[in-house]
Amino acid sequence: MANLFDPSEAQKTSPWTGPPVALLWDQSLVWGLVLVEALEAMAVPYRLVTAPHIRAQGLKKHRVLMVPGGWASHKARALGADGLEQVRTFVQNGGGYVGFCGGAGLALAEASSLNLVPIHRKGLTQRLPNASGEVWIEGNPEHPLWKDLPPRIPVSIWWPSQFASDNGLGVEAVARYRGYGEDFWVADLCAADVTRCGARWQDWEKSYGINLNPALLDGQAAILCCRVGKGMAVLSYPHLELPDGWGRRLLANILNSLQNSCDPKAVEPSESLPAPPAPGTPFFCSAEHGSTSRTPLETLDEDGHDGIVPAPSVPALRALQEALEEAQSLIAFGERHLLWRWRRPWLLQWQRGIRGLEYGFLLVCLRFVVFHCGREKLQARASAPWDDLSQSLLEQTRLFCREARKLLLYEKVASHQGPVNKLQPVNAQVDALRETLFGRGMSHTGLSQHIFDTLDALVYCTLVRRRLGDAAPGNFWMERRAKPPAHRRA
Repeated sequence: MANLFDPSEAQKTSPWTGPPVALLWDQSLVWGLVLVEALEAMAVPYRLVTAPHIRAQGLKKHRVLMVPGGWASHKARALGADGLEQVRTFVQNGGGYVGFCGGAGLALAEASSLNLVPIHRKGLTQRLPNASGEVWIEGNPEHPLWKDLPPRIPVSIWWPSQFASDNGLGVEAVARYRGYGEDFWVADLCAADVTRCGARWQDWEKSYGINLNPALLDGQAAILCCRVGKGMAVLSYPHLELPDGWGRRLLANILNSLQNSCDPKAVEPSESLPAPPAPGTPFFCSAEHGSTSRTPLETLDEDGHDGIVPAPSVPALRALQEALEEAQSLIAFGERHLLWRWRRPWLLQWQRGIRGLEYGFLLVCLRFVVFHCGREKLQARASAPWDDLSQSLLEQTRLFCREARKLLLYEKVASHQGPVNKLQPVNAQVDALRETLFGRGMSHTGLSQHIFDTLDALVYCTLVRRRLGDAAPGNFWMERRAKPPAHRRA
């Protein structure tokens, strides 16, 4: 890959001249941090917006809305019917929408989604369901978004869905999948190694019970754009925001094109919109999936992103540090038992049949929050929302990590007795712990949803505070072994 193009060329982007883009934070976690890092590295100004901001017509000052990866169902839950309608109106009135992975899925024609683009997801049995790593995409040379790019470029995907087709009203395929790189995996198999050994994919598929042949991706649409009323939506399953490959060069093309062509009219007020949450509303986590209870992020002051999130307190940082130690211990436990390894500084590679994404994201998000809170001038007195959120997260993390160790050991034992599927019944012990920690579906619920809802608010507050300081753009969350400095006290 590196020998075909000058790597420095891949990172060149045009200077940004438009207004700040809006970045929907809800339910983004590490994928949101990836996008923040990209925008800062590209010198593209941005403003974090949350579901309550959008419901209160917070998109009026923007031309482009960006939605990072993460579960589309959780993003739709956060936005609610009014938030989804506000986004639709924004785009139809001339706004631009850019969605990556789950953010792309949110815009498709599915139940409880935005229905911006008249395309569905491909069915599980028709797609490659567990693909990750480096792929090559071939652009449409006639499309303006592919300006000044090589015919094929390397990017990366991380367990995406697939578009059912690219044949819809106003829909154009910007790029298609064309081959894969050395770091491309299907399930727990490195595709390049399987190919070099001359193994037959159908034999592996018979053993695994799922599609594994990378040929299922070849020629399929990877990036779509669609005219939506007066606006435009660009949906990408490849993560163009990551620094590997030429993704950011293509992302710069997309953003510059949208900011030049999109100019939404003001969204008219609606009597059905809920009132902003009152300052001082208690912080608590939502209950079960689909509950109408407000998440911690929803209870934050509507204007908190504009600079009124206070500095954290000494007790809050201590609680966060303890939670981080719990998460670090859990990850070390999995490494000792050969259950996972670090594939990227921000991402685990885990054994088939167990979960890994949630465990790794817990550590990465906590590390980010502790690292930057440790650089704050801390308050000695109580500091809302930090104290409630941090103490709640510590209690949740302690319970989660204790039960997760049990689950991982039970899953390891079960794997020696036969194939283990993370969504299929295994035995009474495994099934009960899985339901408690993650719920019954792939999209996490249970205790993990409580934890990630709380982390969602803490990472958001950390980003708001970080932007008040003098942090330099760069891989600010990448250092896996970095320790926070001794904190300063007011």
